[in-house]
Amino acid sequence: MRANYVEYRSPQFRILSDKQIEEIYLGALHIMERTGVCFECQEALDILDGAGADVSNPNRVKIPSFLVEDAIRKAPKSVTFYTREGQPAFVLNGMTGCHFGNIPDPRMMLDPVTGKFRTCYVEDIVDMSRLTDALPNIEWTYTGSANNTLPVKSNMDISDRVTLAQFVQNSTKPIISEITNVDAAIEIIEFCSMIAGSEENLRRKPFWGGSCEPVTPLVEGKDAMEKSLLCAEKGLPVVVYSMLMAGATTPATWAAVLAIACAEVLSQLVVLQLKRPGTPVIFGSIPNIMEMRTTIFPYGAPELSYLVAALTEICHYHKLPMFGTAGCTDSYSVDAQAGAELTYQVVLTMLSGADLVHDVGISAHTPTSPEVMVFVDEIINMAKVFMGGIEINDDTLPLDLIDKVGPKGSYVTEKHTLKHFRRFWAPTIFDRSTSRTPETRGCAELLRDKTINLIKTHKPKSLPTDIAKEVKKFEAMWLKRVGLKEYPKRPV
Repeated sequence: MRANYVEYRSPQFRILSDKQIEEIYLGALHIMERTGVCFECQEALDILDGAGADVSNPNRVKIPSFLVEDAIRKAPKSVTFYTREGQPAFVLNGMTGCHFGNIPDPRMMLDPVTGKFRTCYVEDIVDMSRLTDALPNIEWTYTGSANNTLPVKSNMDISDRVTLAQFVQNSTKPIISEITNVDAAIEIIEFCSMIAGSEENLRRKPFWGGSCEPVTPLVEGKDAMEKSLLCAEKGLPVVVYSMLMAGATTPATWAAVLAIACAEVLSQLVVLQLKRPGTPVIFGSIPNIMEMRTTIFPYGAPELSYLVAALTEICHYHKLPMFGTAGCTDSYSVDAQAGAELTYQVVLTMLSGADLVHDVGISAHTPTSPEVMVFVDEIINMAKVFMGGIEINDDTLPLDLIDKVGPKGSYVTEKHTLKHFRRFWAPTIFDRSTSRTPETRGCAELLRDKTINLIKTHKPKSLPTDIAKEVKKFEAMWLKRVGLKEYPKRPV
């Protein structure tokens, strides 16, 4: 037994001190109590009014700090997600590390076969869902509502449900969904309840959660709030995140960005905990800069990961799970720029410990690249080496063996080496050849081949036959609603 011995099981990393976190938090309380937040949802206004907030001006609702403190106390400090079959997948509590997820349904994608950008079809969503299922370090997915091969009729966009249906048929991993509106959310919950066996089963062991997006600066929109309130009513997890742009929708200083981000999420957290105490909420934000030369939201900007890391510290200070962003690049190909941006994001995210990390695979601002997904899976696996810490005991520091082998000796044939060398990290897409021959394949070729092979050969676990039939009924209903009998076919 060693007295006063401290052991680090992972690297130690901080951006903000506790006092800095408290100062930013107090700034967020000031914004909510003095500046006010715009609420466009009448139900939210009624809830706040009944709890003691000043809703006399809906464009500047004043939320007293005691409501915020009470909401933080009531919010779950640990949220467990399950697989499609109801088995625990991961726990979000600030203690289990990062859980990375991708986007399987962009408007545009970088085709790994041709190397060119093209429209993403439903068949591609199927492929990327299977790819997600195959990648061990991509633990969940974030389904969207962006597919533009499906028509929109009478303001009814079915792409959010179609994407969800493709994923549950091709992966067992958990899902967070971007949702078109509250009517779509009702159908999605009905669909997921059918998969889970009942709405109660879904609530007890959620494999699905919703998401909503406050609009920066300081607007809780009607659609977004209604979706969140429905999730709260059902007791289902919801991610609340906004996309801030320093110099455009917030002041161009980091402390201001962080304070506004906190105010936007915490003001909605208040409503959700008043609606149903204990509603599982994942604190989210994608704080970034506006690229002043192009006015874009640059996914590869170092500021994005830096600010997400700082927000993670604020979030974990209050013992709330954090929704992060990593695995994105502004590059139009899987090149040196992509490698630098992707690695920087993954490393900084893993050091800070954001719980639920989304957007793996984004390339060139908004499209998705299957190759980037595979590349990031490899980077995550590589980064786990330094996250593992250094264990020190008689076996890992074998002084007797070192004494026996002595100077000029070799450890190659020692049983100790046989026991431990398998812990060495081995790449699957990086070239470590000692010499080049015409047959030697570099990283780009290895990455492309691995991506295509996984898409072609991976066989996900099938749904039970009765549930699979019900899924097809839902799909037929959605297609009929927009005047289709089948999904538009991907060009050969």
